[in-house]
Amino acid sequence: MVTPFLVLLLLFTLYSPNLSLGVEKKVKKQPAQKETVINDSNVQSSLKKAEEQLKKGGIEGPLRILLNIYDYTKDALSTIQFIKTHYERIINEPSIAQNEKEEILIKLRRMEQLIPKYNKIKETSAYHIGYIYTKKGDSDKARKYLSEVLETTPFSTKPDSTWMKSKTLLLEIFNLEGEF
Repeated sequence: MVTPFLVLLLLFTLYSPNLSLGVEKKVKKQPAQKETVINDSNVQSSLKKAEEQLKKGGIEGPLRILLNIYDYTKDALSTIQFIKTHYERIINEPSIAQNEKEEILIKLRRMEQLIPKYNKIKETSAYHIGYIYTKKGDSDKARKYLSEVLETTPFSTKPDSTWMKSKTLLLEIFNLEGEF
């Protein structure tokens, strides 16, 4: 004999699939990849990581890292130049105490060390960004970065120099390779 309880239970499970099949498991979403914040302590290692990924054929990962490096170095250089200008102006003020002048001179020396370091990193990242955009077929963005490299990097006729490699890529974009 079928009890009313069993009939109700059977009907309930037919109309409520969660009970008959078990509770659905929630799918865990993969966390988005964390972007590494570029700063002075990791800018060199981040550049090396991007270059290694680029050598292995990576495009999007290295591009993301290189754009972050480029933005960081550009902003850092701009900030350094702004502060440096003010420090150089105040260093000759007679109202500034000698110990303050000495502290400012130490900071100015540190800035003088950072400027070439960041310029080199910025030039290298701009070249790689231009290279990646060339390979992706985005000639407008490639031209922007490669032209900047030619404007900021010292001229060199050495085939493996950043200047010469940038010139070659830029001429390739214009279909003028080998012309000059």
